[in-house]
Amino acid sequence: MRSWVLERWGTIDDLVLKQIDEPKPEAGEVLVKISHAGLNFADIIAVRGRYQVKVEPPFVLGSEFAGVVVDANGCTGFEPGDRVLGQVPSGAYAEYCAVDSARPVKLPDHLGFDRAATLPVSYTTAYIALFAKGGLQPGQTVLVHAAAGGLGLAAVQLAKWRGARVISTAGTPEKRALALANGSAAAIDYRQDGWLEEVRNAAPDGVDLVVDPVGGDITLKSIKLLNWGGRLLVCGFAGGAPAAIPANHVLVNAISVVGVFWDFVRDRETVVSAQRELVELAATDRLHLHIDRIVPMAELKSGLEALNNAETSGKVLLGVGL
Repeated sequence: MRSWVLERWGTIDDLVLKQIDEPKPEAGEVLVKISHAGLNFADIIAVRGRYQVKVEPPFVLGSEFAGVVVDANGCTGFEPGDRVLGQVPSGAYAEYCAVDSARPVKLPDHLGFDRAATLPVSYTTAYIALFAKGGLQPGQTVLVHAAAGGLGLAAVQLAKWRGARVISTAGTPEKRALALANGSAAAIDYRQDGWLEEVRNAAPDGVDLVVDPVGGDITLKSIKLLNWGGRLLVCGFAGGAPAAIPANHVLVNAISVVGVFWDFVRDRETVVSAQRELVELAATDRLHLHIDRIVPMAELKSGLEALNNAETSGKVLLGVGL
């Protein structure tokens, strides 16, 4: 089968499209034929050998997928032909993937594989951040950074669905327009020096939650916007560097700094519950799943480069059968 293999830590250019043997599912695994796989910034970090959960090379890259079960391998609850999505530690950038049978979530027939492949990582992370970690309540105000990215756009939509008021930041007029179209009350250019005051003007009563996948100076300034008892949801460091968060400000304002990193083994019930609800929301058109582009199997590198260069909005997918 065709697969994208990382044979050594390095850069996107070190990925190799090659023919390898189709995986044989072990006990407790099902075999899934992949239709679409989602691209994530975590994949780029993994290529560099800097992701917090390391899979030693050589390995097949890719962590989220949608496809069809072709071998249920005796696993209860599945049979060949079941349409599923799921998240895996690695292996999704391939024509077939052997998946722990606890991971796949079934899909209704009318939810396309392309739309379904946007859900297992970005939307699941946004869901867990806002609701499981952030305790978001209707009427609260949420600040979402990088609001046109895969995670950011998911957070905007989910917060709006829950009844929150959403303020967004994004770096281009087109991305800010996308954030507004998806439910943001205001969208602000974080590259401008005065963005902090613009957020204060848009949210004069302060912010209850901050969704921060950027890090660095964005994090330090965001803390100043939080209300008493507010929560800073640390979702990543796409800006390049973690921030040295001032403990005194956290203390005197009773702020909670919450790391948003979920692990399927530790958080199985939370993850599966989130993904089932996300499937229901997507299938009933209560989520507008924005796909920036679908790159053919042979063009994975171009998709990852576009993601790395912040040239995309929403989700980038790999069309495994294309």
